[in-house]
Amino acid sequence: MPITIEEVLNRGFTAWTKNLKISVPFILSVIIIGIIWIAYMFLFIAAVVPSVAPLMADPVMDDIIEAITPHIVYLGGGFAILLIISSLIEVFFTAGAVGMAKDVALTGRTSYEEMINSGKKHFFNLFLFQILFYLIMLAGVVFVIPGILQVGDLTNIDAIMQNLLVLGAGFLLWIIYGIAVSIILAVSYYALVVNDLGPIQALKTGYRFFLNNKAAVVILWLLTIVVVVALNSLGTLFASFEYLSIIWSIISTVLSIVVIPAVFTLWWTFLYMGKTGQDVRDPKKIDEPEISEPESTE
Repeated sequence: MPITIEEVLNRGFTAWTKNLKISVPFILSVIIIGIIWIAYMFLFIAAVVPSVAPLMADPVMDDIIEAITPHIVYLGGGFAILLIISSLIEVFFTAGAVGMAKDVALTGRTSYEEMINSGKKHFFNLFLFQILFYLIMLAGVVFVIPGILQVGDLTNIDAIMQNLLVLGAGFLLWIIYGIAVSIILAVSYYALVVNDLGPIQALKTGYRFFLNNKAAVVILWLLTIVVVVALNSLGTLFASFEYLSIIWSIISTVLSIVVIPAVFTLWWTFLYMGKTGQDVRDPKKIDEPEISEPESTE
């Protein structure tokens, strides 16, 4: 019998409490990417300072800009390369986390070895799928093009204001399109790892899964939005209280890195596996001792 959304939520959260190590991929991803970007920033500063430092005694903005300009190309190139590296690191650990979630669904337990193996096996296909996903999202720009063509000169404020309704409608349709795509393809990331699919296969599988499980996918997607909105709302609420704001920023950071990504990875993986006839073990029953019938003495 296919798993229900209630069982997905209950089993997923319970599985996380019994397998806290599934949070490790997300922690490592944030730490490694953070270190890389900080190192890049320091390297850029170290490269620019010798050119700018002599000008600081009598700073003239034009001179400072002229001194920095030769480094802009390297800054842009380095920025682009780091974006690609960061994306590869992120998808490596995401693939590792989904592999761990699959392990938990099948056996109730997982390991760091599974994180490494799954990351190595699936990260490139997941990276290609991510590019494909962004291209599909970018296709929504067609909704904005009519408004842009009607404006003509985008530097003309009066023309923009006169066609603001058309432009606004175009951007609104793009947003709606983006939301629809993100819902329809929500499980594609997880299907790619769970079933060892290529990017195109994952795209098709995610689409077919949505058609057969619309309610469950929409509910879990909405739950994701609710959690994000709740975190932001509480942050706004505590912003006016100095100490509460500091405490909440720490709590929300921990939740955003350690808890939420891991739990949602389990939920989406369990949903996909459970609805496609694959085994999803109930973590509450894993540690229960088997009750054997007493042997007959006759």
